[in-house]
Amino acid sequence: MHGHLFDDEASRVLIAGCSADIPAIHRILCELPAMAYGQVYIEIASPVQSRSWPVPDGVVVTWLRRDLHEGELGASLPKGELLARAVTAWMSEWLPEEEPAVPGFVWLGGATSRSVDGIYAELSRRLDPMPHEPARSED
Repeated sequence: MHGHLFDDEASRVLIAGCSADIPAIHRILCELPAMAYGQVYIEIASPVQSRSWPVPDGVVVTWLRRDLHEGELGASLPKGELLARAVTAWMSEWLPEEEPAVPGFVWLGGATSRSVDGIYAELSRRLDPMPHEPARSED
């Protein structure tokens, strides 16, 4: 990434992706202004994929571990399912359909997941335009 992503010192952010997006998410987090606030969701397969990064006080990083959740018949959840659930919950709180969207920065990865495709479509509908840098690798 070149230059600065954030014009406003108090940017509200939603950053969400999977393990393949960790390098891109880290680059974005390094650009956050000190007064940024919001949520980062990263879906991973196991705790060995988690990282500890310095972030502004108002930003919370949540590691969504698939190894802690079971799907139907004890199978693991499909890739992207936890991420889709987290972003859906965020949208219900921060982007209610009956109110206009409040400006902020939204970045959604997880491009290799069908679960995330529907969330991306919904975010695109509610936000215009929305920065999106799809993942280029699979995990």
